[in-house]
Amino acid sequence: MTRNFSILKQPLKVLRHSPWAISTAIPARIDPSLLVEEENSPYYETAYFYPARIGVILNDRYQIATKLGHGSRSTVWLARDLHQWRWSNERYVALKINSKNTHARKAAGDVELEIMRHITRANRQHEGWHFVRKSLDSFSVQGVSGDHVRLIFEPLRESLEKYCRRWQGEILQALDYLHTECRVIHTDLKPDNIMVRLEDRALLSQDARDEFENPLPQKHCSDGRIIYLSRNNYGPLKDIVGLIEIVDFDLAVQGDSPQDGCIQDEVYRAPEVILDRGYTYSADIWSLGVMLWDFLEGRTLFEAADPRAVEDYDDETHLAYITSLLGPAPKGFVDCGKRTSMFFTAAGTLKDEDLIPSNFSFESTLSKFDGEEKRMFINFVKRMIKWKPEERSTAKELSQDPWLHNEHPQI
Repeated sequence: MTRNFSILKQPLKVLRHSPWAISTAIPARIDPSLLVEEENSPYYETAYFYPARIGVILNDRYQIATKLGHGSRSTVWLARDLHQWRWSNERYVALKINSKNTHARKAAGDVELEIMRHITRANRQHEGWHFVRKSLDSFSVQGVSGDHVRLIFEPLRESLEKYCRRWQGEILQALDYLHTECRVIHTDLKPDNIMVRLEDRALLSQDARDEFENPLPQKHCSDGRIIYLSRNNYGPLKDIVGLIEIVDFDLAVQGDSPQDGCIQDEVYRAPEVILDRGYTYSADIWSLGVMLWDFLEGRTLFEAADPRAVEDYDDETHLAYITSLLGPAPKGFVDCGKRTSMFFTAAGTLKDEDLIPSNFSFESTLSKFDGEEKRMFINFVKRMIKWKPEERSTAKELSQDPWLHNEHPQI
């Protein structure tokens, strides 16, 4: 009787895709003393990150096939959706497992889930709605430190950082949607968090099969955890689909209430954030302006303060380069910062003016354009990179800039 009831309870299960067996392929082992993948995150602790395993089925639906990547507070996996009919093609989803820091005021996964629900519902008619990532499903699973929120997304390609092409118009539409319709500040806008849509979904099946038959090396830890390497390189684009999505909203905040504190990746950090004088939507605009150098020059605008190029990030050096680029900071601007006294004198000048380079300017740092094209691009970026947040153009205003609509050559 119990068996018959079980069959009646899930009568269609036999018509759906079956789970794959656990792979019998033996992967190479990584030296246990080496830190790999998410272990390099400053926020990594074994209790906070869920110990996902390839081959495991989650929520009675999603079978983990391979690892796609990781962030400072999460891991992302490619998973087979077993709720598909046997006669239909395999369906793959991206499964994001947020970490669970019991000391945090609110778990990153809970914040991101709330934001994702909000931006999905706000205004589907806005043109930027299509360029912001939406969640397909969510559920929780118990870990050592409590429940981990798991979000399900359509899989995307690599981050925009790998391509350096001109999707600025779509990014601006996405930001306009977030800022004006959702009233959300992303707070962590950087190339890693702008991703390209897949041009061929067969790439997902290929990666899953490759991991099953020829798994990448794994690190097996003494406590039983396995750290997997990511499969996130799909090779050259076969077709330019031209569509991006802004992703990762675990650090996003509502923009209609006062916000302060430290946000943004260091090299994309706005001056008001460095000085801790509060921030609003225009902090995202600053990050976008700096990010364009990554796209076009293959390096960041403030490379002297970039931890990827120098040993340690330094706030004072960053402010010195901003000063060289924009001129002295307005005294009224620096007077309001909680950290101002660390870097500026009472008169409003930098304490260590020797740090200010003499040959650093928009013109000297841009090598990809010449003539009128260079002038137009610099004018475009100057609308975003300004000392005073209130003087920066909005995303909607920037979307009408002449440079975006100029018939410029492709990079």
